[in-house]
Parts: sequence; structure tokens; C-alpha cells
Amino acid sequence: MKIKLFFAAIPFLFLVSFVGNKKAETVIVKTNSKEQLLTNHTWQAEEIRAQLSNNTTGYYKRGGKNNTVDYEYDFLKFNADHSGTYSYNGNTYSTKWRFSDPEQTKMELVINYASPLEIHLEYINLTENIFTYTQYARDGRVEYLASGTRTPVACNTDGEVVMK
Repeated sequence: MKIKLFFAAIPFLFLVSFVGNKKAETVIVKTNSKEQLLTNHTWQAEEIRAQLSNNTTGYYKRGGKNNTVDYEYDFLKFNADHSGTYSYNGNTYSTKWRFSDPEQTKMELVINYASPLEIHLEYINLTENIFTYTQYARDGRVEYLASGTRTPVACNTDGEVVMK
């Protein structure tokens, strides 16, 4: 009887020693910071809704038929050194940008037109495939409130936008 009990205990002891000696596996999921997500892509306008201070509105949806403004060639590129470019209809302007809160949900973006324009972005949401925000400007020349959705656009090895 003792021998049978001994042999019956062997699988149990083996299991306990195997499970007890197994090291816990740590799974590390790498996620990009908002800054990395922002600077990994050139962002094209996907959908823009704007209300200007003169009571006019603008709407754009990529591929849409009822657009009141054309953002087909509207691109933002953010660089890790907080510089960047804004391209619109073949014209390209240098930019400077910075997150203005620790949670990185607000940003100041300056587009260096002949007279620079400071834009404030809030409620920023970033993933690898979408960049959404609310933006406003109030500098005396133009005042507006807009919401924007941008998506990554394909670029060649020189960083130039590749249109389909």
C-alpha cells in the first residue's frame, strides 16, 4: 500500500516542482507616446468642419461630394525637434509646435505664413491611424473654431507625399 501511495504521489510531486519552478513570464507591450505617434507620419485632412467668425461654415470630407472647401492637398508633418511643415495646395510653410499640457491633449501650432498664425488644438486624440482634435485661432485676422480628423498619408523615402 505504501508503495502504491508513493507511486501515486510522484506525478503530483513532479507537477508541483514543475509549476513551482516555472518563472513568471512578463509580456511587454510597446506603445508609442503621443509625440512618437504624431511624428511618425505626415497627416492628411480626412474631415474638417469649421465655423468662421463671419458666420460662414466650411466642410470637407475626403472623397465627399458636398464639400464647401477643398483640403485635398492639405498636409501636416510634425518633426521630433518641434518643427514641421504645413502644405496646402502646393504651398509649403514651416511650422513650430509644442504640447501645452502634461497630458498632451492640447497643442500650440504656429504656421509661418508671411505673418505667422498661431493655432490652438485641444481634445487631441492620437492613434497610429487617426489624429483628431478641435482647433481655434483668434488673432484679429481670422477667428474660427473647427474640428479635424487626419489620417496618415503615404510618403516616399524622401518624405514627399505620394498621391494615389
